[in-house]
Amino acid sequence: MREQSPQPNRAFSARTQGHFRWAQISTLIRTFSCFFKPKITCKVLTHKIDIMTQSELAQELKKCVKCGACMAVCPIYRQTGREEMVARGKLNLIEIISRNQELPDAWIEAVDNCLLCCSCEENCSKGVKITEIIAAARIRQTAAQGLNPLKKGAFALLKNRILSIARFIKLGSLLQWLLWRRLPRHSGLIRRLPLPGTDEKTVIPILPRRNLDDILKKRKPDPDLPPVLFFPGCATRYLQPQMGLDLIYVLEKLGFNAVVPAEFKCCGMVTWGAGDAVSNLKLKASNLKVFAANAAIKTVVTGCASCGHALKEYDNLPPESEILDISEFLFRHREKLEKLLKGRQSRKKITYHDPCHLRKGQGITKEPRWLLKLIAGENFVEMSHPERCCGAGGTFGLTHKELSRKILKEKTDAADATGAEIVTSGCPGCILQLTEGAVVADSKWLTKHPLSLLAGLLRSRN
Repeated sequence: MREQSPQPNRAFSARTQGHFRWAQISTLIRTFSCFFKPKITCKVLTHKIDIMTQSELAQELKKCVKCGACMAVCPIYRQTGREEMVARGKLNLIEIISRNQELPDAWIEAVDNCLLCCSCEENCSKGVKITEIIAAARIRQTAAQGLNPLKKGAFALLKNRILSIARFIKLGSLLQWLLWRRLPRHSGLIRRLPLPGTDEKTVIPILPRRNLDDILKKRKPDPDLPPVLFFPGCATRYLQPQMGLDLIYVLEKLGFNAVVPAEFKCCGMVTWGAGDAVSNLKLKASNLKVFAANAAIKTVVTGCASCGHALKEYDNLPPESEILDISEFLFRHREKLEKLLKGRQSRKKITYHDPCHLRKGQGITKEPRWLLKLIAGENFVEMSHPERCCGAGGTFGLTHKELSRKILKEKTDAADATGAEIVTSGCPGCILQLTEGAVVADSKWLTKHPLSLLAGLLRSRN
């Protein structure tokens, strides 16, 4: 099979090429069908970690009419041009391989090469739950082969009380300067010496000695203010605590008390996407206990797109609990926020990248743009294709570095074309990925969360 990246602006040519490849893979499917029963023989888990029966899965798979609409939006397909890397190819491979059979290499590669960015779902006229099917397939793959060692080690830190992620990062903060050096312009570190799994352009965040929980121990909130539950997420809590402090500051300026339980765990999105259902269930159960203990607080906010997407899928939340992205919350209180800003705006040119889990996972597009226009006015400009995935995809950017960077280049090129000085996003993971993209492309812009820009304006006196 010839591998060739299709030209984004030649849709007809790409579609014709795709139909040709579809004929090839159909032959492959018929060949596989001679050896494997096209029947799933046991239950799998969906995004919500509910049980999807054999008949439910089969019914969901049959919704796909092989129209190829997913080809136009899939970031993996744009880079590879391979039929089995697009949603319809993946779904057919998943459908024909019986659960009691060994997984072929082609099946494993197809399932593994997915960002779970929801682009195909957003463009699917039949409403096929593609990401849930892929996630279920990864659960099957994990059961058969085990987790990737890198993911297994990382997920162990999320659950381990002795060697927790907090302690691991604190230890790393003491040793980081031996192996890494600060970037001269961007926020982050690059390696000093050759290290496994890295190159001279790999960027990691500066590991703070004190995480958000440590900092908040000395905080004295006003108990008379109406409470809002704040779910910070792992990246904000352990890697970028200033982002959490900015969000808390904004809430306090609006007259709310941000309640941040230290008992919150990872939202589980990264474990779900990797097929680690056991870890996902444990993390979810732990968080539900925290929500239950704080059931009197009905509003929950988060500044992480992935966390918000995951939390909104939780079952058994306390009655009347509402999960909101911080941009949604601020939009509801826009009149008060506009008065607080008193016309203050950033003079820097700003653009915006839509996090997949915010735009496609939650359908939130208006609120972040309203906020950025409030912050920057006419200095806010849209980039071309802001909806395209940046290539981070949870751990995808770590385990598929070369492909991830090819996808990322589309985003950095679009950001460069705007002439922006700051590229914003509502996802800490996207922000880290975009920072590395700026380093690789030698771009001049910086990356920020919109909340950090807003907090900066509220703190200013001019």
